Amino acid sequence: MVINLVRSILFNFHFYILTFLLVMIMSPILILPFWFIKIIAKIWGGILVLGMKIWLGLNLKIIGNYNKNKPCIIAVKHQSAWETVLCTSLFDMPSIVLKKELIYLPIIGLYFLKGRAIPIIRENTIESLKKIVKVAKVNLKRGSSILIFPQGTRVPLHASTNDYPYQSGIYFLYSQCNIPVIPVAHNAGLFWPKNSFLKYPNRHKTKTVTIEIMDEIPTGLDKKTFMNKLEKSIEDKTRKLIMEESYG
Repeated sequence: MVINLVRSILFNFHFYILTFLLVMIMSPILILPFWFIKIIAKIWGGILVLGMKIWLGLNLKIIGNYNKNKPCIIAVKHQSAWETVLCTSLFDMPSIVLKKELIYLPIIGLYFLKGRAIPIIRENTIESLKKIVKVAKVNLKRGSSILIFPQGTRVPLHASTNDYPYQSGIYFLYSQCNIPVIPVAHNAGLFWPKNSFLKYPNRHKTKTVTIEIMDEIPTGLDKKTFMNKLEKSIEDKTRKLIMEESYG
């Protein structure tokens, strides 16, 4: 337990201090063209992966691929802060649908705005959904894919979708933008649980955190078919990745 606490402290120190230095030192890029923010995203992802390796002894495994030149909606399982950081790098700084409060964070909120983030309020009203779609369509035309967490919040590792259901807002986005959705699953919740300061690298049998990019869900599906397919794809794969890596 003591060793795990020390390793967690070192990892958190590494990640948060280097993140702070990154956003402060590189703040001049906020007035430069968009592609500079992609460099920052790559560095941020590198800080995370390096910290995992050095302090927690964890490797990263990426399964699957996607067409980077084809606009899409990337739907990611949300269990911790890990996937937010990793996916900005992995998916080349997509336009992230995130809660509005994050935009008001000092300095880093400006990075989110520069990265074409789509701020939302929690209410799933038709007016708020229309605003999301309007901004999403603008960003798609500018060449950015959209990244969304379909359950709308970080969820505990073994939480039921009855307690944290998939939100219908993703279908509205999918149907209105008329682009495919790529489901993404991972098992990062094993070592980085929701809102946890402590990290648990020993929960990974092979010392590897796996993220899997699955086959796209094509356009044109009705709401029920789409939502069932999306939920089944992400939940089944997430359970499989956790079971394969966990001690049970």
